[in-house]
Amino acid sequence: MSLNGSGISWTDGTLNSLYGCRECSVGCRLCYAVNRVYRHSQNPRVNVDERFNDLVVKSMNNQKGDNEKQKRFTGTVLFDPAHLYAVLRLCEPKKIFVNEFSDLFFEALPLELILEHFRVFNAAPWHQFQVLTKRSERLAEVNDAVLAEFGRWPANVWQGVSACSAAEIEMQRIDRLGKTAAAIRWISFEPWVSVVNRPLSESVPDLKERLIRNGIAWVVVGGESGSKDDTNLMTIEDARYLMTQAKAAGCRVQFKQLGTALAIQLGVYSTDGDHRAKGGSPDQWPADLDVIEWPETVCSAYKAPDNFSPLYRSEEWQKIKE
Repeated sequence: MSLNGSGISWTDGTLNSLYGCRECSVGCRLCYAVNRVYRHSQNPRVNVDERFNDLVVKSMNNQKGDNEKQKRFTGTVLFDPAHLYAVLRLCEPKKIFVNEFSDLFFEALPLELILEHFRVFNAAPWHQFQVLTKRSERLAEVNDAVLAEFGRWPANVWQGVSACSAAEIEMQRIDRLGKTAAAIRWISFEPWVSVVNRPLSESVPDLKERLIRNGIAWVVVGGESGSKDDTNLMTIEDARYLMTQAKAAGCRVQFKQLGTALAIQLGVYSTDGDHRAKGGSPDQWPADLDVIEWPETVCSAYKAPDNFSPLYRSEEWQKIKE
């Protein structure tokens, strides 16, 4: 995907300045990014300088007891400065997701590189940057650094966290996000993985209060994409609970997709287009889930700081390892 287009329904384009990550959540199990990055490494035109070689490895999937190979990220991250600075030349205002193939707050990334991204965000106030992380442990560190440099968070940065199940380790990300000074805070409940025999209303009865307490402005809800034979279920009850509690908390809400398993369960699964296979078309959804809203945004007259300069153009910063 690129700055000028995306298959993600809630954004206009993607800023893929980073490639590489490591699994850290139940929501990472069927991560499509690892397959995309692996394909980059196998494409001689894309990987002409072999910079994608160390990002993904293939291992035997012992759980299935056969010869199937499973891909996984190694934890090495590749930084592409050209893609980062390209947003400064993109004049048409866009919603830009940061990013598909890594996590801006990944533990292997130095704080200075994260700040360089925020400098670019700050220098392009005509865009809306939708940042999403599962590494909420770094939010406090980044928050302090952003406030020290800019005095406040750039108003065009939508800072979000992913919460993929009712497990407390996932829910804690919402509380850490609430401690930041981000102008727009949002939650991606996607891919949501339900505990089939325990409704979410029992596991997280205080969801509405949690969203209010942490100043959450926007919530996106969606089930897991994957094959018909190996996809976790988001129950219809959990989907409705996430939506109704978010609305009751005053959040803007957007439903993204049923997920493969729920689409099958509801009898609307179709192979007529990838988005229909994962229940991504509104005509597949129950009427009460057909909600697509956006947060209110504030466009401030930010300008690039006087000392702005690209810091990471040199070769030694191309690959970052733990």
